[in-house]
Amino acid sequence: MVLEALADGGVAEYNIALPHQSAYIAKGVSVGLGGGVYNPTDECDCLGLWQGQGEFFYLPWLSAGLDVRFFGGDLDSQIMVLYQRYRMNGKVHFSASKFDIYLSTVLGLESTDLSEIRREFREGDKWVAPWDKSTEDADDEEDGIDSLDIKATDCEKLFSLDGVSVGLDLGFGINLTELWAFTGSVGYEYNFSKAQLLSLTPGLALNFTKVWNWGQKNLRSFWISFEFLFQRAFNRGVEHWGSAGFLGLQMGL
Repeated sequence: MVLEALADGGVAEYNIALPHQSAYIAKGVSVGLGGGVYNPTDECDCLGLWQGQGEFFYLPWLSAGLDVRFFGGDLDSQIMVLYQRYRMNGKVHFSASKFDIYLSTVLGLESTDLSEIRREFREGDKWVAPWDKSTEDADDEEDGIDSLDIKATDCEKLFSLDGVSVGLDLGFGINLTELWAFTGSVGYEYNFSKAQLLSLTPGLALNFTKVWNWGQKNLRSFWISFEFLFQRAFNRGVEHWGSAGFLGLQMGL
């Protein structure tokens, strides 16, 4: 284990790929960038997806960092969205020479900049999102009041999680060979809009330092990762799994 390897006071040369463009390096700073395409549901158009992370190893078994994720583009012919997620995390690592398992706490902030996505309607002097209407409005419909002419689609519901979220993320990385590693994570988040989010992230990473002499001499790690994201929201009235695929880079300093 890592603590045994560091019993002499030195730092073991660990380099294990992890999910979300990260890596276990035991000491130092990890930075990562990734981009790809996200498909929220079958009825939505695909969005661009960009994400980045920065992580510092305080101890060989403890790290903390910040990651950001942006979803942007046209949901359909009428709606555009820029959805932003900012998350702070603290990870406890359980590692050996070729694998790392971590448990992470997550504190997140969602912020949505919408262009005509909030198809809200006026009710008195305030604006109310269609999915937040009370059961009293259903009675109005039965009485012939067509107050829900414009209904919120599943796309809109998925990108309306403004506010704070908390969660846990369990992830791992395994170096299969000197060149390739397999990564994966399971994440659960609770947003204070009463929404819940389940994320599954399998991936494959290439250890580029093994084919790049300068990187091997000057960097703690350099991985090229291929990741997939499968995501499901609960308590939003959406029954679909969203999916994404993206290419990322990680660098250990």
